[in-house]
Amino acid sequence: MTNHHIINSTADPAELCSTQQSGVILLMNCIIDMPSYTYAIKGQRLLRARGYPCTVKRRGKDSSSGCGFSVVMRGDCENAAKVLDMYDIPYSIRNGGDTGDYKL
Repeated sequence: MTNHHIINSTADPAELCSTQQSGVILLMNCIIDMPSYTYAIKGQRLLRARGYPCTVKRRGKDSSSGCGFSVVMRGDCENAAKVLDMYDIPYSIRNGGDTGDYKL
């Protein structure tokens, strides 16, 4: 059973291609929205134990996902999502961030 969904990135693919061709490495924020504080802490501990540096952040009321908690890290979310899936941790992923999201 799948406990998550992925929300499309806000980055424009054409913009990413031109950035990559110019030799710039683009590091995206990976924001993993959690349904509760307990799941956010569980997710953070699982990810940190496997070498993914991340922090738990409280989402503000002005966030597009509403208030709650997120695990925030740099880079690709795909491998982090696999870890959360192995332990049946429910989540939603926002790649690239959104207005009012965390700036690392």
